[in-house]
Amino acid sequence: MQPQTGMKGHEVGGSWPPDNEVLALTTEGGRQPVDIDGLKTVISKALAERSALPPYADLCELHGALLQHIQALMPLATKQIDGMWRGSVEWYQRRSKLDTIPHEMAQGLGAGLQSAAWRVKTLGYTCRWLLEVSGLLNSAEAGGS
Repeated sequence: MQPQTGMKGHEVGGSWPPDNEVLALTTEGGRQPVDIDGLKTVISKALAERSALPPYADLCELHGALLQHIQALMPLATKQIDGMWRGSVEWYQRRSKLDTIPHEMAQGLGAGLQSAAWRVKTLGYTCRWLLEVSGLLNSAEAGGS
């Protein structure tokens, strides 16, 4: 009997994702795979230093990809931060940053090319921070060893 496969060819029901993917919690309490390598690629593109601004269409594509990754990482980062001691300076700093992210996501790209490039770069930094705080990098390194 052939195993059932879902999106991206993963077996449905209890199979582990490939080594470059880690399961992240969703807001509904389920789990979804997060492609760490794909996430790092999107972050690198967003944070790349350029001598000229990229086309607006490229920025729109990066913006959409960053928003999807941020939405996937938010529940796991929230869980990690909520597990910290609430009286610590580190908890306060992380919680404050986490609380600003929905506002950052709602801003959109702005009216011009310069503002769009700046907002994509800002979301790239936010996505990188979420990846670091979420603990997925440690999980991916442990699972890939």
